[in-house]
Amino acid sequence: MNTPSARDGLRRLRRLASPRRMLYRDAHYLAATVEVDPAVMRRWLPTGIRLAEPARADLFCAWFPECSYGSVYHEAGLFVHIKTRRGTGIHCPWMILDDDVALILGRELLGYPKKLGEITWSLDGDRIQAQASRRGTGLITMSGTLGDRISDAPPILGRPHRNVTGTLGLSLPRIVAFTPVEHPIETRRVDLNLTVGGSDRDPLHLMGLGRVLEARLHRVDLAAARPPLPLRPLTPLYAVTHLRPRVL
Repeated sequence: MNTPSARDGLRRLRRLASPRRMLYRDAHYLAATVEVDPAVMRRWLPTGIRLAEPARADLFCAWFPECSYGSVYHEAGLFVHIKTRRGTGIHCPWMILDDDVALILGRELLGYPKKLGEITWSLDGDRIQAQASRRGTGLITMSGTLGDRISDAPPILGRPHRNVTGTLGLSLPRIVAFTPVEHPIETRRVDLNLTVGGSDRDPLHLMGLGRVLEARLHRVDLAAARPPLPLRPLTPLYAVTHLRPRVL
């Protein structure tokens, strides 16, 4: 009996993420924009990727109630603001989630360094709470109260991305470029309390993250971008030096 290959599985996932269809509906991102120590964060970026100025990052927990491949799941991650020719973009050096299908899609096709973890999410009226942990260590704790609606909020995901694919296996790691299509539904300010932890395998506490500048709850629909465009290869050393937050 023939069994599907990994390549066949990726073909099916690409069809699910076709630019002609909506990938996520009413995705919720609880995001805190934080200050970043540039000297510390540069060590976690691929060669050639430069921090935006002033140095900032979005730390988030998210809930996806409806997506095109049938999963309902949660996610937590870090979006570092970087320079691109099209303005401020995103590089993602760390991400966890609680669904294996979304893990395969995001890691293999888009270079998000997804790992399985534990995430709780609660939205009760104007009170919101989220917590992300992995292997028994608390990594992100967020709690707060929703405030005013924001009419001119920055996008949470719809920015130029520069991620890294190919960190596992025999191929060279490479930087890929893509821009998700974001359709805002509503964005509200959040009076937020944030605690960041870390471990040897998930070293958020070592990435130079500082005080919260602004917190928001984004509700958005998301469509898949055009296929990621390979920009340039990285040396095998990248996979070794960035192994902890991406793979372990």
